[in-house]
Amino acid sequence: MAKIENSRWKLSMVGFTAFVLATIFYLITGPNIPGILGFLTSAIVLFIINAVYVFYTNRKSGTQKNQI
Repeated sequence: MAKIENSRWKLSMVGFTAFVLATIFYLITGPNIPGILGFLTSAIVLFIINAVYVFYTNRKSGTQKNQI
């Protein structure tokens, strides 16, 4: 559990978990396709932002290691 709490991909996991829960909620209360697509879009945007952050910090920490 501690590994998940310290993961740099936590933002993406939260986004896709919110998408899954919102999809289940919308399918139970009544099919709401625009709402489901809105949550999917927000999950994808969060994933892209988080991926850019993780790859940027990997590159930044890699160059610092080479300089030391």
